[in-house]
Amino acid sequence: MDLIARVRNWALARPRVLLVDAPGATTLRWSVEAELDRRGWPCAVSPADTDLLVVLGEPGPELAEAVDVLWSQVPEPRRRVEVQGTGDVAVALDQGRAALVRPAESGTKEDGRPSPASLLSNDEDEDAHDEGMGHAGHEGMDHGGGGHEGMDHGGGGHEGMDHGGGGHEGMDHGGGGHEGMDHGGGGHEGMDHGGGGHEGMDHGGGGHEGMDHGGGGHEGMDHGMHHGGEVAGLPMAMTGPDRDGLELDVLKVALGPVLPGWPTGLVLRAELQGDVLTSAELTWLDAGILPAAQQQSDSQGAALDRLARFLDVAGWPTAARDARRARDGVAEGADRDEAQRLAKAVARRVSRSRTLAWTAGGIGRRGSGGDALDRVRRWCDMASGQPVEDLPAMSLDEVAALVEGAEVGSARLLVASLDLSPVSAVSAPEHLHA
Repeated sequence: MDLIARVRNWALARPRVLLVDAPGATTLRWSVEAELDRRGWPCAVSPADTDLLVVLGEPGPELAEAVDVLWSQVPEPRRRVEVQGTGDVAVALDQGRAALVRPAESGTKEDGRPSPASLLSNDEDEDAHDEGMGHAGHEGMDHGGGGHEGMDHGGGGHEGMDHGGGGHEGMDHGGGGHEGMDHGGGGHEGMDHGGGGHEGMDHGGGGHEGMDHGGGGHEGMDHGMHHGGEVAGLPMAMTGPDRDGLELDVLKVALGPVLPGWPTGLVLRAELQGDVLTSAELTWLDAGILPAAQQQSDSQGAALDRLARFLDVAGWPTAARDARRARDGVAEGADRDEAQRLAKAVARRVSRSRTLAWTAGGIGRRGSGGDALDRVRRWCDMASGQPVEDLPAMSLDEVAALVEGAEVGSARLLVASLDLSPVSAVSAPEHLHA
């Protein structure tokens, strides 16, 4: 084994895994998470952080399309694994890591990678900025009829000009400046020609008044670019008044459908203005073909699962791991006394945490069951085996009202504190959701 192979094997000894669980694959997700905890493989927090993408169950067409977009954003080396049953978990993970460690053939990519623009149904020709466009460089630029070659500056051209980083030494502008030049709607005012000086230039009676030769780029030129519109299918920011009466950028954003600790298939679309979300809307992908609701027989295990997912979002991975271990012990029933002891210990630790109280307290106070901290402490009571009252399920419109005006981090915690599933979009008691 050569040095590169050794380094590659060492770097990918514990690959980062991003899970995508299709609706109805909750039990399968529990099995995969238990295997990942046993191996010590960390969970990825974003596509850029991912080595192994694990898809559980069979996603619907809309979710499958979203997974393809996510997959196109995962950098190499990468592997995609699909798991259909609990008996395939260990084998699928072993095969995924083996393929990940195996080097690609020299000079070839590991697999074809579609561009995000093509997956978003955009014409890639519109994104070509290098040939014949007025924003990529000086080659082939159309400034109202001609490039820099052969331009009439009152008797002298730009021959010999260096726009890439050199100076203007030896240039002869004959007898006229740049005033009045037609570059398709904008003059040379504010143009930057790469950082060179005017040493030795003969302007013959006309100057470069207003020209800036000290920086780089086309700053100040009007190429018809404005706020708004789309680039590769992504909306650009526009401005609008915020709640304090200030004029701030308004950027359209979307959270989901795949995020750690996020209900898979849920999409939150909103406008990000400053640091808060406004005009929030929530929808489920594949809403018309979602599986029928199934009653969760073990409410204690379900509470531990919800608690673990919230703690992952809150940035407490060790407590989340302990909650998953207690959940798995309760579900298996092999050593129930030890599982109960661990469940009570993690519930007590979380409910008494001052840091968590400071982080989650007051978020989503208008929601069912109090604020986010109240809902988490209720899950702690359920995890420790105490009886609790059922809470009415919240509709997606009610959740959107809670998200309105929240920061992105607070919105993540708020959604994680709610037991949202495709079932809850209809109506069902909380203990039915897992």
